[in-house]
Amino acid sequence: MGRLATHPSTMNILFGLMILTVLMLICMEPNQVEAQAEPPYPPDYEVRALHEIATELGKKDWNYNENPCNNKSSWFTPPPPPNVPEAINNSTVTCNCSFPNGECHIDGIYLLGQDLDGVLPRSLVKLSHIKVLVLYLNYLNGTIPREWAALKLETLNVAMNRLSGPIPSYLGNITSLKYLSLENNLFSGTIPPEFGKLVNLENLTLSANYLIGKFPSFLANLSNIKELRISSNNFSGKMPDIFQSWKQLEKLEIQASGFEGPIPSSLALLHNLVELRISDLPGEGSKFPNLKNMKNMYRLILRSCNISGPIPDYIWELSGMQIL
Repeated sequence: MGRLATHPSTMNILFGLMILTVLMLICMEPNQVEAQAEPPYPPDYEVRALHEIATELGKKDWNYNENPCNNKSSWFTPPPPPNVPEAINNSTVTCNCSFPNGECHIDGIYLLGQDLDGVLPRSLVKLSHIKVLVLYLNYLNGTIPREWAALKLETLNVAMNRLSGPIPSYLGNITSLKYLSLENNLFSGTIPPEFGKLVNLENLTLSANYLIGKFPSFLANLSNIKELRISSNNFSGKMPDIFQSWKQLEKLEIQASGFEGPIPSSLALLHNLVELRISDLPGEGSKFPNLKNMKNMYRLILRSCNISGPIPDYIWELSGMQIL
């Protein structure tokens, strides 16, 4: 220590080396983190399945020389900056890399507004870990493949396409579903009874199709439903009186659906409603529905429902109301 104390230049050199080492570590750290963050490829059989899925859909711009799990390039659409509306166009594949040994599996496909003109891919069943499939706003035709009934999907959105025929009954076997949107297609026939098995469903959207028949009572089984939209169909009979089963319902839309009045009194039990849209109910009239306990209501549309009597005063006391 005495020799070092008598040679200040030696101390300066050592101090400089320490600073240089720290700077090198700082510079290397981001690269090391980035290298560690680069996920592995999904299994080869999943990549092959993506080839098949793309062929069936008509998807032509995926780059198979790149890792589908890296959140980059043709496999990923970056989210918009804060306070910027999300774009309608989206082409993203997501992966779950929390499996043992860091293994990655494809768990989501989002293809919105991609001008796809093929069919719904049967080969999707080869992605056994997939949870989310969104094919919104394309030109896909045909129907929903039977093979999909074996999947554990939680979200299925095929709205705004050209799918036709009856709604397949085997959709009721995907009991893991929480979100199901079939709206704005060409589906016809009745709602299949098997839908009563979708007890985990929170969002069901069937609007703008050609569905017929009376409203099925088996949908009362959907006790977790939070949003239901069945407007613009060709249903018949009176408006369903099963609201007492949907205590968690927040949004209800039954506009120009073909149903007749009156508005059921059990609507008053939906205390969590924030959005209610009912229109075009011919037949028996009704009084203004009891909405007194819906304190968080912000959107209310009751048009051409053959309602008689005054609008109750409490409506004007709903502080969150935006549209009336």
